[in-house]
Parts: sequence; C-alpha cells; structure tokens
Amino acid sequence: MKTVKRIFAVAVAVLLIAMMIPSAFAAEENTINWTCAKPGYTFTVFKVADYNATTGAYPIATGVSGITQDQINNAVTEAQMADLANACKDATLATTGKFFTTSVDVDHGSINVNDGIYFIKCTQEAGTSKGITKQSIVVFPQKNGTKTVNVPLDDKIDEGQPKVYKDFLINGTEVDSEQTFGSDDTITYILKADVVGTKDNKLEKFVITDKMGEGLDTDVHNVTSVSLKTKDGTTVKEKLGYTPTTTASEINRAAATTVDGSSTTGNTFGVSINKEELDLNTFYGDDYQVVVVFNTKLASSAKINTEIPNDDDMIYQNGSGFYVVPGETVILKTYQIAAKKVDANTKAPITTQDAEFTLYKADGTTVIEADVKTDENGIATFKTRLAAGTYVVKETKAPAGYNLNSKPQQITVGPSNNNGTNPVIVTVQDTPAKLPSTGGNGTMVFTIAGGSLVLLAAALFIIVMKKRSSAK
Repeated sequence: MKTVKRIFAVAVAVLLIAMMIPSAFAAEENTINWTCAKPGYTFTVFKVADYNATTGAYPIATGVSGITQDQINNAVTEAQMADLANACKDATLATTGKFFTTSVDVDHGSINVNDGIYFIKCTQEAGTSKGITKQSIVVFPQKNGTKTVNVPLDDKIDEGQPKVYKDFLINGTEVDSEQTFGSDDTITYILKADVVGTKDNKLEKFVITDKMGEGLDTDVHNVTSVSLKTKDGTTVKEKLGYTPTTTASEINRAAATTVDGSSTTGNTFGVSINKEELDLNTFYGDDYQVVVVFNTKLASSAKINTEIPNDDDMIYQNGSGFYVVPGETVILKTYQIAAKKVDANTKAPITTQDAEFTLYKADGTTVIEADVKTDENGIATFKTRLAAGTYVVKETKAPAGYNLNSKPQQITVGPSNNNGTNPVIVTVQDTPAKLPSTGGNGTMVFTIAGGSLVLLAAALFIIVMKKRSSAK
C-alpha cells in the first residue's frame, strides 16, 4: 500500500511539473512584426522577464541585471513602459539569439517569441545615426488577447544628421556675429562639417559646399586650407587632399539624387574630399570634423546696409544613402559715403559739377578714393564699399565762384548711422569768392577815373605854365 501511495505521489508530482513547464516556458506562439525603411540598422530582441501563467507574474529572466522586479511589476502605463525601456538600455539582458538587420530590400519582417517581456534594442547603427530616441518594450500575452504586435522602428531612429557650421575667421578667431567689410577687405570664412560613417560603412562622397550670397564676388573663393581636426580643435591631419568643384552645375548634379529631395541650387563652389582620404581610419567617428578655410571679397554690386548672407551645406554618401545636410548662415554688411556741396549762405546745392572730393581713412592721410566729382545734384559719391568705422572727407577742388573748404570732414558709418540703402552723406559748405576769378567791371572803373583825373591835372598844369611864360 505504501508503495502504491509513493508511486501515486511521484506521478502527481510529475504531472504538476509537466503542467507548469508550458506555463513558464510557453512555445513560440507570439509574433513580433517589425517595419523599418531605413537601411543599415541591426536590432536585437532581448528577454527581460518570463511569464507565469498560474500567477500572472513576470519574474526577471535568467541572466538579467540592472533592472528591478519592481520596475517590471510597475510597467503598466505607457510612461512606466518608457521608464522600463530606459532602464533596459543600460542593463545586462538575456539575449534570445534573435536579431534582424534593416536593409533597402527588406523593410519589414517577423520574429516568434514565447510569452514574457521583451526589449528591442538597436545594437548597430548606420553611419548617419546619432542614437535611438525610443526603445521598444513588447509584452506577451497582450491584454486584448492578440498574439501579434506590430513594431514600427522608423520613428525610433534618431538619424541626427551630422552638423555643418560656418563662421567668420578674423585674426585667427572664429566669430559668428554679423560683421562689416569694405571693397578692399579680404573676407575669410571657416566651414566645419562633422565626419559621418563608420569603418565598416565607409564614405563614398564627402563635399562641403558654399552658397555665396548676392553681394559677394562669386569669382573669388580661394581655399587656403582643408584639414581634419577633433572637435576641440586639435589637428589630426593638416592637409586633406581635395578637389574644388567650382561650378554650381557640378554640385547640383550630385545633389539631384538626394534621398530627402533637398536642393543645393545656388551653390557657387564646393570642396570634395578625395577618395583616398575617405579611407583613413581616423576619418570616421563623431569626434572629428573636416575644416575648410577660404577667402572671398565683396562684389562691386554689393548693396549698402543690406544683409549679405553666406551659408554652407554638406553632401555625403555612404552605404546608407545619399544626403544633403543644411548648414549655418552668417551675415555681413557694407556701407558707402557721399559728399554734398552747398552754398554756406543759402544752403542750396552747388550744381556746377566741378567740385572734387577725396576719401581718406580715419588718419586723414591714407587715401581710399581720390578726386571724385560732384553730379548735377551737387553730390560726389564714392564707389568704394566700406566697413563700419570712421572716415575723413576733404574737398580738393572748389566749384567755380567759391572758395575751397579745406577743413577735413569726419564721418562715421555703421548700424547706428546709416541712410538706409543710400550712402551716408556728409555736407560741405562753401562761401562765394570775394573777388571774381575772371575780369569784370569791379575796381577798374575807379582805376580809369583816377588815371583820367591825374592826366587832366597834368594837362592843366602844362597850360598854366605856358600862359605864365607868354606873359613875361
């Protein structure tokens, strides 16, 4: 009897164990459907917790550390699920051996899993990615009883396009604020573009482009250096080989195949890094930038006191696709001076068109532009574009009938002293000459009258003397 009872007890125990096994380790009867049209990403499915069908609990899976049972138990609301996902990002998880890599040809797929809680993590990013903004937590069994979960992964990828920067370079210092320049000034820009790609996803194209705004001389873009640097400014390679692309059509043809449909129409030139440079191991990684320095000048048509923009883009291609990344815009302005001749007494313009002026730097001796004549409105306009600052105007030739005003006229141009899109005008007053510069009656009448009186007196003196002689 005892033996029978023992056999019965063992049988019951075995039966109970057999009943528990499918509860704790259910068959792969649930399906995770994933979609992602962005190629080059590998996602791995990790098991976070098992499922106990008897108790309805989700005990932490074997091999998992870095998350607590409370975090799992409390993962009910969407916000709590997000908290659990954040905890899983840095936790040690139990891999299921299930993973999938997104590609151009396959943008969807499915994986079968047991009941439990699963964490879908991006374990390899494409060269354009800077991180994954959202992670996925999948729970089986579903509350609504469905055994299939659809997980769209596109919106979870933070492609975080690499950045492109642009500044002025003034005396070796990078300046991002608005600047002013003149016709004779050299304008120096510094362009920086984050390096993209990985050693296994090498770049095929890397071009930094520059859109020169209206008012800049599009024929002048002298590249002085192309280098690879760390973001803290340490030079990794002083001279990168590059090919200048000097026509807009070259760049626009390349940009015509961009996946995002953006356009680089209006670019004047670009700096294309040569293929052999792209194969440098140090070229890859978020810590590096390609740095381009180039010079240009103002065009003679540059509008006065008007924003002249200049911005840059980056075009690159790797195993993930072809991209155009918009950069930053920097602004410059320029100014102009004119001199106006007026009568000191009437304040009316002197329109004889024969007065002349010379423009000097602030020292009053360094000539910027000389002998500019006045027009029919009595205005002499200097063609030279000027940076903000102080200048001196001198009259070098007076209009007919007026005295020369030799007093230097100081004038300041800049944001606080401008005349809109017209030159800043300095008014110079002239006084009429006291003596006419060419003949006329004047004192001549008095001179003739005086001379006549002298001659008359002499004649009378002679007549008187002759009469006295005769009387004797």
